[in-house]
This record gives sequence, C-alpha cells and structure tokens, in this order.
Amino acid sequence: MKKSMFFAASGLLVVPLVFAAEMGQGLPAPVTVGAATYLSGGIGQDEATAIQHEASKYPVELEFVVKSVPRDEFTADVHVKVTDSQGKQILDTVSNGPFLLAQLPNGHYRVEAIKHGQTKMRDVTVKAGSHQHLIFEWAV
Repeated sequence: MKKSMFFAASGLLVVPLVFAAEMGQGLPAPVTVGAATYLSGGIGQDEATAIQHEASKYPVELEFVVKSVPRDEFTADVHVKVTDSQGKQILDTVSNGPFLLAQLPNGHYRVEAIKHGQTKMRDVTVKAGSHQHLIFEWAV
C-alpha cells in the first residue's frame, strides 16, 4: 500500500512542473525595442527546453554554436544586429544564451552575428505564419 501511495504522490508532483513549463515559467522575459520583440537565453537544460518550446511562436529563431570535437557546443554573448532592407537598424543586442527568438514586422532583413571578432551574416524574410531557424557556427 505504501508503494502505490508513493507513486500517486510522485505523480502529483510532476503535473505542476509540466504545467509550469507550459505556462512559460523558466523563459527569459521578452524585450521590446522599437518594432522588434525578442528574448534570448538557453543557459541550462530547463531554460533551453522552455525556449525551444516557445520558438514556433516567433518568426525568427537564431541558434549560436562553436565547432568543437567531439561535438559542437552552444555559445552565448553573441552580438546580434538586424537591419531591414533599407539598412535601418531594427535590433542591436547581445545574446544571453545560445538562442535568440525575434518577432519582427513582415519584411526582408539582414542578420549579423558577431563572436570573437568574426561576423556571420544571413538574410531572412519574415511573413505571416513563417518560422525560420538560422544556425550560426564559429570555428574555435
């Protein structure tokens, strides 16, 4: 009888944790600058999982990686600049983790990610219902 009570009690503990993750707890707070809203982070498994769960709600998902052996490693402190098709700066920030999710108005953008003095660039088009996952990699 004690065994079944233990499983029942432990099951009750799981429900609030799953519910809390689904309610957005563990996510960094979104920041709005002008027309852009973004959040960045992903340090630690809980925060990384929360951000990956939230990613589909943002049209632009950036991921930052450093090539390493035996496997690539996530990296943070990446300087991110986003400019629109007229060259107007929309976002200029430093990532707080290996992920940055951005909500931008529809349009064409250039994304620059700078780490260790090396700049990586990608172009992205944001339109209603779209989601793009861009991975930026640097060599050690």
